[in-house]
Amino acid sequence: LTAERFLPDPFGEPGARLYRSGDLARWNAEGALEYVGRADFQVKIRGQRIELGEIENVLLAQPSVHDAVVSAQPTAHGPQLVAYVVAEAQHALSIDVLKTALGQELPAFMVPAHVMLLERLPRNANGKLDRKALPAPTVQVRHFEAPQGEREEILAELWQSLLNVERVGRDDNFFELGGHSLLATRLLSRIRERLGVSIPLAQAFEATTVAAQAALIDTLQGQTLTLDRLDALDELMNELEESN
Repeated sequence: LTAERFLPDPFGEPGARLYRSGDLARWNAEGALEYVGRADFQVKIRGQRIELGEIENVLLAQPSVHDAVVSAQPTAHGPQLVAYVVAEAQHALSIDVLKTALGQELPAFMVPAHVMLLERLPRNANGKLDRKALPAPTVQVRHFEAPQGEREEILAELWQSLLNVERVGRDDNFFELGGHSLLATRLLSRIRERLGVSIPLAQAFEATTVAAQAALIDTLQGQTLTLDRLDALDELMNELEESN
């Protein structure tokens, strides 16, 4: 990899090297250098450089996936990662299960916001993948079910404010509505301010619906209560030992 990236410099002294950045550029008619794009499939989304091939390798390692490609697609919420997946013959493929598997092997910012199931990937006459023919991402339409209870209502209100959507159901998916890692971090901050519970970011990426987040908060609050009781019991035991 080093030899591939650091090439001999034909313009420099013996032993000098040039770095192959992966960027494509050209000289225009005025003699200025214009940036064209990437020679590989590395993209930059919200400050994070992402190698799409790494995500594709994890997808292709899943037993239910026959073919896959990942692309950065423009959306109303800015560029987002979209995975296009072809299932293996006679294999049922669950998008939620697939995202969970990706989340276990990749950092949160590399997990695609959308996963689209296709019968086949578009290819040109030479059999090469035609990235321009990949369909635009679509939000999965879910049956709307209103939030239940005060906690779910508060979470739905926070989601609406952050995602700038009219309504949020208890089964809506945060990332399918346009959420991403930065918004997830802001959401956790507001949950901490409003409900007094700190949710680890990794767990937030697993609890992606209002109902799941509410259940997670219940669990975390229960753990905190148990720890508080144990602390109180320890203090009581220490006092008894001192009195004896």
